[in-house]
This record gives sequence, C-alpha cells and structure tokens, in this order.
Amino acid sequence: MEEDQEKKAEEFFEEASEGQTGERAEEETPQPRKQKRQLRCFVAVMLALFIAAAGFVGGWFGYYLSIDEKERELMWALDIVKDHYYRPVDEDELYDSVYGGLRLDSYTRFFPPVDYSDYQAGNAGQNVGVGVSLTDERKDGVSIPRFFIVYENSPACRAGIRKGMYLLGFGKSEDSLQTGVNSDFTKFVSEQEGEFVARCGYARDGSDAAIFTLTRGNYQAGYVHYRDSETSFRFLGEKKPQLTETNEPLPALGDKTAYIRLDEFNGNAADEFEECLSKMKERGRVNLILDLRTNGGGSMKVLTEIAAHLLRNATGRSPVVARAVYRDGSSEEFDADGNDFAEYFSAESRVRVLADESTASASECLIGAMVDYGTLELSDIYLREDERGVAKTYGKGIMQTTYPYPLTGAAMKLTTAEIFWPNGKSIHGVGVLPTDGAIPVAADRIWGADDPMLAAAIF
Repeated sequence: MEEDQEKKAEEFFEEASEGQTGERAEEETPQPRKQKRQLRCFVAVMLALFIAAAGFVGGWFGYYLSIDEKERELMWALDIVKDHYYRPVDEDELYDSVYGGLRLDSYTRFFPPVDYSDYQAGNAGQNVGVGVSLTDERKDGVSIPRFFIVYENSPACRAGIRKGMYLLGFGKSEDSLQTGVNSDFTKFVSEQEGEFVARCGYARDGSDAAIFTLTRGNYQAGYVHYRDSETSFRFLGEKKPQLTETNEPLPALGDKTAYIRLDEFNGNAADEFEECLSKMKERGRVNLILDLRTNGGGSMKVLTEIAAHLLRNATGRSPVVARAVYRDGSSEEFDADGNDFAEYFSAESRVRVLADESTASASECLIGAMVDYGTLELSDIYLREDERGVAKTYGKGIMQTTYPYPLTGAAMKLTTAEIFWPNGKSIHGVGVLPTDGAIPVAADRIWGADDPMLAAAIF
C-alpha cells in the first residue's frame, strides 16, 4: 500500500516536472543566457577578422621589408606623386612612363596592354592604314616624300605604288591635289574615311607620274614576293593573301634565275617563302637572288622554318641554324624545321644575297647558316655601300624574349641571350663586312626603277 502510494507520488512528481521543464524550456529561455551566447559569437567573429587582418598586414610588411631598398624607394616615390602632384595623375600613364624607362638596351621594351595588343597584331600581319613608310628626301632646298617601304598586300601595294616612288601630290580627287612633307601626308591619311588619290612616280620631276586611288583600311600583310625574267607574283587578297601573278618581270635576270624578296620573319612568311620556292621550281629556275635588304628580323621559329630550304651541305633532318647563350652560361640550339635544299636546288645551283645596314637579327642568322652550310660564299653577299663608304649589315646578335603579364595584358620584351652562327661566330655589334669577303656596292638606300645592287648580283 505504501509502495503503491509512493509509486503514484513519484509518477505524479515526474509528470509535473515534465510539464514545467519540457514546453517552457523552449518558449521561455532566460534572457541573460541568450545574450551571453550572442556575445560569444560576436567575439569569435571579431577575433577571426583581427587575426586575418593581422596576417595580411604582417604579410605585407614582411614582403615590404624583404624587397630591395631601391624598390621600396621607388614605391614611396610613386605614392608621393599620386598623392601630392599638383594635378590629378592618371595612374596608368604614370606606371607606363616608369616602365618605359626600362631601356637596358635598344631592344628591351615594356608594352602597356594596348601597345602589346598592337605589337602582336603587327607581328601576325594585321595592320591598319595604307601600308607605307615614307622619308622626306631633300634636294636643292626642297623636301619631297619618297616611299621607303610599301608593305606587301597593303592598299598602297594593291593600288600599284612601289618602293622608291616619289609622292608628288595627294588629295580627295585629282582636281584637288596638294603637296607637303611626310607628316602632312600622314595627317591627311589619318583623316580619310573613303577613297582619295596620290600622284606618284619614280622620277622626281614627275615625268612618269601616275594617279593611284587609295582607301585606308585593315589589311593582312604579305612578307614575300617573287620575280623572274618573265613575270612576278605577290601575295594579295582581302583576307588571306594568295600568290597572285602581277606581271612585273626583271628581264635582266635571265631564264635560270629567280628573285625572292623577304621583308620580315613574321606572320605567314615561312609558308609564303615555300610557295615562292615552289613557283621557282615550277618555272624552271635553279639560281636564286635572295633580297634581305631592310629586313630587321622577327621570329626565330619562322627563321628555322625558312632555313630548312636553304642549307646546301647540311646533314640530318634538323641541322642547327643558330645557338643562343644565356647569362648563366646555358645554351639553346635552334634547329631547322627540316632539310630539303635538294627539293628546290641542284648541286650546280647558285645563291646570292642582297643586304644593307638594316639587314639584322634573324636575317643575319640566316646569312650565317647559309655560309656555314656552304649554300653561299661570303663573296656571294652584296652589301650596300653608303655615302660615307661604309658597307655592313646591322650587327644584331642578341635575342629578345617577350614575357606577357596575364593579369593586365601588358608585356616586357627583354634581351635574354647572345646569338651565334652554327660555327660559333658572333656578329653582334659588327655585322657582315667587306673584310669578311662580302661585296660592297655603292647605291642609294631607296632603290626604284634602277637598282644597282640587284644589277651587280645578277649571274
């Protein structure tokens, strides 16, 4: 009896306890406990943020203290300029001016994003304009622009304008021609949206001048053209240039010789050169005059592709074209992309090269490889002799490497190696000279209808 009562009492007490501690525990948590829990969460979050900030600041100061004193000095100076210059400073222009001062040599260069994009497009042959480079030729106190370069497949080239012609007038129409120096023409062209005309000819007095119609626009540059005694071919076309007959022969060449001009080692130059060699073979020409005048070089890859066709006594599938030696003494060999000289030439074939003071870099590498592999003798190289009696190639025996900065699209082109011919010779700062055995020819830098250097090299 007592046990039953005690049991009932215990059951009642337990039920009462559940009623008080179950439902009310969820609905009425005491307020001080809630505030303490929120405070702990807030403290934890703030502590985490403080640790992160301390880590960032500590890391930054650690980095700042780890860099060279001169670098810290430069960072300080830039901050002073940005904060205190008397006019607002464009930070992009500020940094571009600083990077532009990184001129360790004539070839090292910093490219801001827009400039680097234009540089890449130019190397690929993508250009805008009419495609000419002019120089003001002064005589008897009068300056007249003369075409120094007319880029292959440019609007000017397709119109018929050629290197060496004088620019005797330009305007919206033949009835409104004006004259002026190079800069006047450049400004005029930049303002044109439609067709305009230029009066040009090889004779300074205009006795052979003609009117050429031009339109400024985008064009894919060509780099190679072919001529022989009967006809000529250029790479022309609005999109991808195609080898097109242009009927500008060089009758003095004779029926066994072809002339190929190579302007740059960029873009599609390797494919174009191979097509011209195939045209030479198809037309039964076995001798070659290779014109490298004003060719300032370009890509080593394009060089190795072109060299594959021009190494007479090379053995193996990939003969060495050039060797780069880096600061740490390590070296890299640039091998020809093949070895098919016999595909286009016979054992009796002869090759000669035209070069001048602007023949540089990859052009000089190609000359060196052809000499070292017996394609030509040094006496097969014809050099322009200037008004001072100096005859030489440029003498650029160093290589640049371009390092893009992906975060902004900028890039740094830096001289990274010295270049040697296959036999170990360096022509840097010297060039190819008459004392080596090359033949000097007195000639103007700009040739036109008459070309004394070409005339001297004809077999």
